[in-house]
Parts: sequence; C-alpha cells; structure tokens
Amino acid sequence: MQDKNIIIEEALLVITVVLLLSLTMLVLEKTLPLSFQKITGAVVTTVNVTQPEGADCNFTLSQGLNLVSFFCIPNMMPRDFMIENITNLEFIFEYQEGSDDKWKSYNPALPSFVIQDLNTLSRTEGYWISVSSVEDFFLAGGLRLPTSIDLQSGWNLAGYPTNEIKSVNDSFASIDGNFTEVRTYKTLSGSFISYVPGVGGALNQTEPYYGYWINATTNEVWVVD
Repeated sequence: MQDKNIIIEEALLVITVVLLLSLTMLVLEKTLPLSFQKITGAVVTTVNVTQPEGADCNFTLSQGLNLVSFFCIPNMMPRDFMIENITNLEFIFEYQEGSDDKWKSYNPALPSFVIQDLNTLSRTEGYWISVSSVEDFFLAGGLRLPTSIDLQSGWNLAGYPTNEIKSVNDSFASIDGNFTEVRTYKTLSGSFISYVPGVGGALNQTEPYYGYWINATTNEVWVVD
C-alpha cells in the first residue's frame, strides 16, 4: 500500500511539473513581442571553417642578419615553438608601424629578469633574425590564402605569406598607387635591393621566406593570394 502511494505521488509530481512548464510557455508567448519570438524561434547559424593547405617552411638562415618571413604559419605561433630548432640564434626583431612600441625583440642571451616583448610570430610579419652560423630551418605548417596585411602610413615590415614567386607588379597590385618603395635584404651581399613604382629597381620579384619593407603613403590593406 505504501509503495502504491509513493507511485501515485511521483506521478502527480510529474504532472504538476508538465503543467507548470506548459503554463510558462503560454505566458511567454503572450508577453513577448511577435518579432522577438520570430528572431529567437528559428535561428540557423552557419560557420565555415577553412582548413589551411598543408605547406612546410624549409629554408636556410645565413650567418648574420636575415630578413625573413614564414608563410607556413596558419595562425599566431608561440615564439619558443618557432625558434626551438634554431640553435645558433642571436636575436629576433619585429617592427610594427603605428604601435607605441614599434620594435619588439627577443634575445636568448639576456637574463631571465629582462622583459622580452616578442612572444608570438605570424605569417603577416617580417622578422630580422641573426644567427651566429648557418642554420637550416624547417617547420611543418599550413598555407592560408588569401591573406590580408594591414599597412600603416610609413614604413611597414611585412611578411610574404605565400609560397609562390611573383613579379612585383602582381604582388603589389592591391596597393598600387599607395606606396613609394619596397625593399628587402640580401644577407649574402649584406645590402638592400628595392623597387620604386614607375622607376623599377633590382627588386623585380617577391619570393617566399623574405620579409619586405613597404613604404605606404596611406593606411592600406595588402592582399597576398
């Protein structure tokens, strides 16, 4: 008899809960505006996630200063992960025009109490890397194209986030008319080469693994595809 009463009580409790929920839904339908009900009643969200194409970085760092970039970084990468195999690293510099602290750096020889502000590396940035002897660099990564690089008015140190060699006219078509000069650095000769629109120069093509100084005349977006 006691068990039967417990079953009846549980059934009544379930019925009560169902009635309360039904009543709540009726109240909401009466009090919420019809427009709100339409907005919240049938929401379909589509998220397209584009996977990067597999692409590895594989190049040689010459002894001394190298002006480089890494097209194979699909997203921001931690500095320590990027440099763990560079055994002869002396320092890395990054330059960001428009920032209060334009130069960011990392030097492994500095003591631990020194604050080093270069913490991540990106495919959109160019980097000065100095090594004490020749180093082979390899990183298994991915290629995301197209990539948009924000340029500030003035000199910008940009990466070259593609693995294709292109003519300067093709490479900089998206910012045509809005820059005065592009430079890169050749480590073996220890000198810059440049391209000036309408004039030309020794720099006639853009290549993977190089960083490029771009002197923009206005805030611009360089699209690399």
